[in-house]
Amino acid sequence: MANDERSPLSRWYWALFFGCLAIVVALNLPWPGLPTQDASALLRDNWFLWGFNYFGLLLIPLAALVIEDALRRGMRWPLYVVPMFVVGILALSIYMARRPAVDRFQRATPRWLEQRGLWWALVVATLLIGVFFLPRGSFPELVDTMSRNLGLSFMWLDIALNQVVALALVQADMGRRAVPAHQRTPWLLATLLTGPLGLCTYMAVRPPVSQPSAAQTSPA
Repeated sequence: MANDERSPLSRWYWALFFGCLAIVVALNLPWPGLPTQDASALLRDNWFLWGFNYFGLLLIPLAALVIEDALRRGMRWPLYVVPMFVVGILALSIYMARRPAVDRFQRATPRWLEQRGLWWALVVATLLIGVFFLPRGSFPELVDTMSRNLGLSFMWLDIALNQVVALALVQADMGRRAVPAHQRTPWLLATLLTGPLGLCTYMAVRPPVSQPSAAQTSPA
C-alpha cells in the first residue's frame, strides 16, 4: 500500500470541510432583514458560556488523539492541532482527509498524553461547568441570543461535528490498544452523546500501549 494512500472516507471529510466553510460564509452574509448583531449579548448568555467551555474541553482530548495519530502516520501534527482551537471542525476535517490510511511508524504514545490525572481533572471540570451554567440558562434566551449572533451560531454545529469526527480517532485508538470488541460500542456512544465527558473518561481509563504501534490499517 502506498504511503500516501488515503482512507476511503477521505472524500467525505473534504465534503465536510467545504460544507462547513459554505455555512460559515452564509451565516456572515448581510441578508435582508437580518436582526442587528449584538456580540456583547453572548457574554450574558449562560448557555453560550457553557457551550464555549464545553467546546474548549472537547478539543483537549481531541488534540491528544490527533497528536498520537499524526505521530504514527508521519504527519506534522502542530499544523492541525493549533488551528483546531480556533476553527475546530474545519482544521480537523482537513487533517482527517489528508492522513494516510496506514500507520507509518512504530512509536510509543508520548508519556504526557498517558497521564490519567489530567483526564480525570477534565471530567470533573466538565461536570462543574454543566452544574454551574446549565440550571441558570434558558432555552428562549439562547435562541434570542443566537438570532442576534448568527456568525457565532456555527459553534453549536462545530461541537456536534467534532464529536462525530472524534469517533474515527477513538476507534483507531481502541484498536491500537486492543480494547475488547464488546467494550468499544459503549465508548463510541458515550463520546457521541456526551462529548468531552465521555471522551475524557475514555482517555483516563484506556489501557496503556504495551508496545509501539506496528503499521496497521485504520478503519477510517
